[in-house]
Formats: sequence, C-alpha cells, structure tokens
Amino acid sequence: MDKKKQVRKKRRYKKFKDMTRPQQLKLIRSLSIVGIVFVTIIVVVSMVIFNHLSRVTASSESEGDIFSHGFDKDGESSIIIEDSEVPLAVRESMNRAAEEQTDMSTLYASMKRDNPDFAGYLRIEGTGIDYPVMYSPQEPERYLDRDFEINKSVKGLPFIDARCSLEKTSDNLIIYAHNMKDGSMFGNLEAYREKDYANEHRIIQFDTPEESGTYEVMYAFYDRVYYEDERDFRFYDFIDAKDKDDFDGTMSILASKSIYNMKKDAQYGDKFITLVTCSYQEDEGRFVVVARKV
Repeated sequence: MDKKKQVRKKRRYKKFKDMTRPQQLKLIRSLSIVGIVFVTIIVVVSMVIFNHLSRVTASSESEGDIFSHGFDKDGESSIIIEDSEVPLAVRESMNRAAEEQTDMSTLYASMKRDNPDFAGYLRIEGTGIDYPVMYSPQEPERYLDRDFEINKSVKGLPFIDARCSLEKTSDNLIIYAHNMKDGSMFGNLEAYREKDYANEHRIIQFDTPEESGTYEVMYAFYDRVYYEDERDFRFYDFIDAKDKDDFDGTMSILASKSIYNMKKDAQYGDKFITLVTCSYQEDEGRFVVVARKV
C-alpha cells in the first residue's frame, strides 16, 4: 500500500473513531444496506446464469453433443455444471453480510458498555426514526433532555417506560420520544394517522444487544393522559396482560380506538412495542402507534 493510501486510511479511521457510538452505528447500517443490496444482485444474477447454463447443458446432453472431456463434437470447449452449489464468490459475499450483522451486535455491546442505559436500537425505514433507545428505571425521565453521552439536549432520546421489564421482556415495551418540529425523534410519528403511510412503513425494527426484533404496525390512534379519578382505558397501562381475557379485552379496546383496521390478528402471548409522542389536538394529547412482533 503506498503512502497516500495509508494516509487516507488513517484519516478515515480517525474520522470514524471520533464519531459518537450512535453516529458509528448509522454509518455501519448504511454500509450494511449497500452490502446487502450488492449481495442480493450477485445472488440473483448468479442464479439466472446458473439456470441458463443448466438448461443449455441438459439440452446438449440430450442430443449427445457433450463429450466426457468438456468438448463438443466440433472440438469447441463446453461448460459443464457439475453440481448446484452456490458459487464461491456468492458464498463469500453472503458470509460478509453475516459478518456485518455480527459487527452490529458487537457495536451494540460496545454501546452498552459506553452507556449501561442503552436498551436497543429503533429504526423505521423512510421515516427518519433511527435512534438508540434508552432505559433508566431508577431515573425514568432522564432522557427527556439528555443525549447518549448524558449531556443536556432539548431533543433527548427515545426511552422505555420504567415500569417495563427488559430482563423478562414485558408483553408491551412502551417507548416515548419528543414530537420535534424539525421531524427528529418522533416528529414524524403522526404521519401514521394515514393508512397508506402505515402500509408503506408498517415494519418497525427494534434490536437489542441480545436479539433482533421485527414488528408490524397494528393500531394507530390519538389519545391523552387521564386524571387519576377518570376511569377511561389507559393505553400506557398495558405492559403485561394478566391473562387471556385481559389480553383479548385490551386488543378489543385498542382496535376500537385505532384510526384504521390493518386486518392483523394478535394472539395471547404475542409481544408488542408502543411508540408514543405528544400531540396537540387537546391538553395532554398523545399520538400512539402499536406494533406486534412477527
């Protein structure tokens, strides 16, 4: 490697090293997506070529044109596919993609070491929601106005309701974040009031250092925080279902509140995440999106 390349490599490494963990994670995610797309293209093209050559070989063999040494009767070289294994280059590319996933797990573990409050990473393609999620049950609202480095921040970070359990994962993990005017945090969450938008962005990814979690949107609705003497159903009290009847009753109420019907069924024992942000249709208003783990 010449000196110029070494200098460029050192500069790139220093730039990456100077990033915060969340910034590093976003960069690796973007590179992983490019890698996955590249691998997909290679796989598709390879399979098309393989299928074509298989048909050509089969056709030629049926006509008695292929000899045992790989030449046809006119002396021209012939290609013979001996087996149906995925080409080595494709296997290597797929292995690299798997390694990138391992890199993500390693980075999550590193983020957990940097800040023990790190609970996972929330991402919804095409929405701008792409953030670490925090959990600080001893100080429930710490991340209302703190960033990952625990510095003061108007935007804060998404955080999990302190009543939820991560050790024995609660039936429903409630995640709160600010409705920022610039669209950051959960500033775009209210777009889920439109069913078409919900269909286009129905998949929510919430990964933890222990596992990858994919969720599908079921309900979206406006609600509010209730006073203690009010007997209305409180969506924010659904954390663990007491039993099947309690679960079925909760699902029925959520469905009745929802702006639209996504025609998705939930079963007792399913896991959920609920995304919550402020809305301004009334005092203490909230906009809520409930998604089921798939």
